[in-house]
Amino acid sequence: MHAIEFETVSHQHTIRLPESVPDGVSLRVLLLSRAPLTKPADNNLKTLLATVAEGMDDADMARPRDLGRESPEWVS
Repeated sequence: MHAIEFETVSHQHTIRLPESVPDGVSLRVLLLSRAPLTKPADNNLKTLLATVAEGMDDADMARPRDLGRESPEWVS
């Protein structure tokens, strides 16, 4: 087994391999990142609703004090 090490930046969920890697070669890829990698969110409603309020506090959830429209004054 042979190994090379290179650094790259992903673009639209793809990475570009160095030109020295020939086509059709079986590769094993190990991703290392300084930033934490998040796992993909489940595509179900329960998970979506649970993540919507993540990081919110009571001030974010408070309803605005709206008293509706003022009563119109009619000219007689």
